[in-house]
Amino acid sequence: MNLFDHVRFLHESELFHDLKQLSCIVISLCDNNPNTEVLSLSQRYQCMVYYGNSLYHLGEFLRAENIYKKALLLKKALNKSKGKITATTPVQPSQDVTSEVDVKYKLYQCLSQMKQFREAMSILEGISSKQRTAKVNVALAKLYVMAGMDRSAITSYKEVIRECPFSLESIQGLLSLGVKGADVAALVMNGLPHGASCDWLSSWIKGQAYLATREYGNAILTFKQMDQKMCLKDNVYIVNSIAEARFYEGNDTAALTGFQRSHQLDPLFLKNMDLLSYLLAKEKKTMELQRLSEQLMKVTDKAPEPWISFGYYSLISRKVARTRTVYFAQKASIIDPFNVEAYLLKGTALFELKKSQDASLHFQEALRHAPHRYEAYHGLISCYLSLHRTREALACAGKAIKTIGSNPRTLTIYASVLTNEPNMSAKAKPYLEKAMKLDPSYLEPVYVMAEILLRDHQYDKGTEMLRKQLHTHNTCRLHQQLGDFLAQISEPLEALDEYNIALSLDPTNTRAREGKERVEKHNDVGLESTYDLEDMEGSDNDGDFDGSDVESNWSETEFS
Repeated sequence: MNLFDHVRFLHESELFHDLKQLSCIVISLCDNNPNTEVLSLSQRYQCMVYYGNSLYHLGEFLRAENIYKKALLLKKALNKSKGKITATTPVQPSQDVTSEVDVKYKLYQCLSQMKQFREAMSILEGISSKQRTAKVNVALAKLYVMAGMDRSAITSYKEVIRECPFSLESIQGLLSLGVKGADVAALVMNGLPHGASCDWLSSWIKGQAYLATREYGNAILTFKQMDQKMCLKDNVYIVNSIAEARFYEGNDTAALTGFQRSHQLDPLFLKNMDLLSYLLAKEKKTMELQRLSEQLMKVTDKAPEPWISFGYYSLISRKVARTRTVYFAQKASIIDPFNVEAYLLKGTALFELKKSQDASLHFQEALRHAPHRYEAYHGLISCYLSLHRTREALACAGKAIKTIGSNPRTLTIYASVLTNEPNMSAKAKPYLEKAMKLDPSYLEPVYVMAEILLRDHQYDKGTEMLRKQLHTHNTCRLHQQLGDFLAQISEPLEALDEYNIALSLDPTNTRAREGKERVEKHNDVGLESTYDLEDMEGSDNDGDFDGSDVESNWSETEFS
């Protein structure tokens, strides 16, 4: 074995620490002995590539970038020489020489690791269209999406599918860019071998197309049929897709169950575990969220999901300062600068820290990347209201209805903003009534309607509505609000019962605790007439979303 063979053997053995030192020494020998041919030009080029590979695998991306660029310069010299070698130099097999396309792809990987996406795009665009492999086109498509160059991204994804019709990521990419499901399916089927039958693939494309066009009911039906009838039962990706559709349609309970099922099927599965973390935090399931975040971090610390999970844990945990949530969200953003969940988490954390102006910027960024995310609208509206920018909040709520559609969540949040305007409660009621009619199980419009009825002194109507809801639901907030109404109609014993039930469901509920104390105090002296709505509103901590009321802290529509 000659010197180059030893370098190549280290590379094949993946002994990258050894390879880094030896290849550097060999390159120096070549540079400092111009009159002695230590290696042929092709060997020097290949040794330089091996050197770059060792640096890349060891995480030294900036050094690797520099070495790959030098290798490309050597490649140009090698192309000019066209294989002219001395008689004493053995001819190296062509397969030993890494192609220029592969070196440029390695260079792209280094630049991407350093978040230099424009430079990475420039490198890949330097590869002629005929020489671009499937992995080059996938990389280009993702970079084009980041840069907002949708047409170029579509072209690149189509090239991938023509070469690799089973590139599921490229199929999802095309659908997310607005290409019709039928067109994508035709492109995929044309690339399959003649006579090949893939019923599951057709159904999968159909389901993903429904997801992309926000037809969540049809997406759920399609994926459930795959889960039940197509020998794909308990496939973690199918189960996860069902839960994802549930989440985006606003069915948090079903989404939580679905994500928990996918996590049970594969505890090392990362996709959408950030959404599961959000739902667990919303339900105040602290212990379960702690276990999930610790488990995800054991899988990898190089993905954003574990950091987002820890962020939500720190947000609801009394043991961790909320400032840590900002840190965890920033870590996720560094790993993936375009991660929407990281923007939402950081915005939520800043809002809880009373930094509404800073929080609004992150919610706006989330909307820029995901204009159909309800959580981003909700967060931004919360910021506007805390800054007393009601008109902007109302405009944002109206945009949510236009963009996402008229559904219980968007109607409720629009009504919630209206309640912050003087004498606008009457206009809010029709929106709330429509939301309750569309989904009787959705409680947010009930909560907002109860606040309006309490404010308007319609105690009997409010009491009747809440009692009816308690026949089918049992939440802390329903009991707390019913206690408020009963206190107003001089039913102190029943009010105390409701407050006690509310506190048994959530001992940290401030409004229930203060309501109970107020009733007990006034009951001792005979429920004086001075006990009025203004006293109760003065104790309402929901208006600033300061997190003291755990139940209302995660309410989607409590702004007043």
